[in-house]
Amino acid sequence: MSPSTPALRRPARRPRGVLLAAGTAAALTLAACSSGTDAGDSGDGDSGTTTVSVWHGFTEADGDVVNQLADEFNASQDEYEISVEVNPWNVITDKLLPAVSAGNGPDLVVQPADAGEGYVNQGVFVPMDSFYENPENETDSYYPHVVDYATFDGSRYAVPMAYGPFSVWYNTEMFAEAGITEDDVPTTWEEWVALADELTVDENGDGEPEIYGLALPDADGTFLPSFIQAGGGSVYTDGDVTLDTPQNVETLQWWQDAYEGGWGPTNVTLPEAVDLFKAGKAAMTVIGPWIITGAESVGLDIDVFEMPAGPEGVVTQAAANYWWLTSQADEQTTAGAEAFLRYYNSHDSQVLWAQQSYYPPNRTDITADQIGDTPFVGTMIDHTENSYIRMYGIPGGLTDVNAELSTLNTTVTQGGDLAAVTTETAGSIADILSRFE
Repeated sequence: MSPSTPALRRPARRPRGVLLAAGTAAALTLAACSSGTDAGDSGDGDSGTTTVSVWHGFTEADGDVVNQLADEFNASQDEYEISVEVNPWNVITDKLLPAVSAGNGPDLVVQPADAGEGYVNQGVFVPMDSFYENPENETDSYYPHVVDYATFDGSRYAVPMAYGPFSVWYNTEMFAEAGITEDDVPTTWEEWVALADELTVDENGDGEPEIYGLALPDADGTFLPSFIQAGGGSVYTDGDVTLDTPQNVETLQWWQDAYEGGWGPTNVTLPEAVDLFKAGKAAMTVIGPWIITGAESVGLDIDVFEMPAGPEGVVTQAAANYWWLTSQADEQTTAGAEAFLRYYNSHDSQVLWAQQSYYPPNRTDITADQIGDTPFVGTMIDHTENSYIRMYGIPGGLTDVNAELSTLNTTVTQGGDLAAVTTETAGSIADILSRFE
């Protein structure tokens, strides 16, 4: 069942405040053409090949398959050459603005949607409507809500690169020992918490389980917006903080009461919750598809099911990256970038991407049977429809907002007056966002 709140699927508004360092837009407008070449130059001497520079920060299996697809694209034709540069994500963040301003940055770069919107406002990224308008690119196969997240003021600025839903991963051995079958997989919060309670093991009854039924982070606010959304509310909607409503307090109160069962650890971050799961100290956790390689590294047998539904439906968050075209790309490199993205998101390439990166494909016309060698990914295909980018569209201050949500989340899990703390948190978030008006 899809979330009931319409804000999940609506194209985001342009933020009211500047997200990136100011003073660069004019410089970017005057930036040199792509890859340091003059307009009309092939970018590769007399070879007649246009070089398209690409930056990304993937270094694991996902990075290997991106690089493989770039190599395969290069071998498939001789008009364009994709030149990939891999840097840590923080290095890309530090280098991107000055590099594009100087005309020696990437023509195509991978960035998340929330960062991308700020670069759009500064003129670093340019619209890609021409890509979407070309039927050869088969963009009608993309998930509409995923495209919406890269749509600003009616223009589409990016192409889906990797969209991974957070799902519930479980220890198959623990499930088997408890006699839990596929028929017992929970589909509601009530069933989920009951199962977590059943799987919790406290051998000496000291209140500190040797095995938790479910490890969720409470020392950060990672899943709090998702839970609020599944309860029918929101943290932030259309420019307003909407956290402190009776409906949201009711949702958080439900979770506070549920935590009294002792099935989950408290005062843990998301990495710590995942580490408990990998160490065999938790039967379930919630995380993205990269847990597959993490479990493999420790010899843990796992399986996956979709986030159970709250009162208003299934809502989970997504880890999302997109391909963005920069303002330094000229006509030739733009054409080369579009040709590569057509190849990258083609049916066969996306089957390969799903099989080797463990992310679900970016296309809706790829079935689980077509990626049968990776059953986890086939299962996660159905999860994509109900996954969204958390706290998307706020005008800035996300780090500070997250800190406020983390404080609220500890009140949920460790006790306290939720109505009072929710009101206080809403006021603090409003103050943070007012800086960006």
